[in-house]
Amino acid sequence: MTALMPLAYGYVRDDLLSNRDPRGCDKLLRAAAKSLGYALGTVFHERGAEGTTLPPVFVDLVQECRRARACTVLTLPGHLSGASVCHRVLLAILEARAEAAIQEVRP
Repeated sequence: MTALMPLAYGYVRDDLLSNRDPRGCDKLLRAAAKSLGYALGTVFHERGAEGTTLPPVFVDLVQECRRARACTVLTLPGHLSGASVCHRVLLAILEARAEAAIQEVRP
């Protein structure tokens, strides 16, 4: 019998990708998830949420983590830690609402 891997989700801010292809980032996160022992669900792409209280796609991510009981979110360096909303606030929301933690993946 094959054991199921724990579920993780991805989060990418497309406005921080510069010249990178978003699909390439998805592949990177999928490979990282596999190497870390996770099954990667949806990769949530934030188009650019500057000036909002909470980035709207981040809110969707929190709700999905909560629904699916996923406890890990994979992202690229700076995609949450560089957000205009304080990084600690985003982490606290994710932890309190979805009991999930962030793990940054280096390209």
